[in-house]
Amino acid sequence: MKIEVYENYDGSKLVAMLVKDDGKESELVRSEKGSDDLLNKIAAMNLSHLTVTFHWASARKQ
Repeated sequence: MKIEVYENYDGSKLVAMLVKDDGKESELVRSEKGSDDLLNKIAAMNLSHLTVTFHWASARKQ
């Protein structure tokens, strides 16, 4: 399993998706406060051992 984090187009919200080994995704947690807040929420769920990948909106091709 791994965690994929997506930023919305204007950078105001982060959404963490739990990706299972079979590729199925489910929403895990959201944050409007930033990446540190989101990582703290993930740690509070005892999931900090999973790989977390951030996909920033600014990195998307226009």
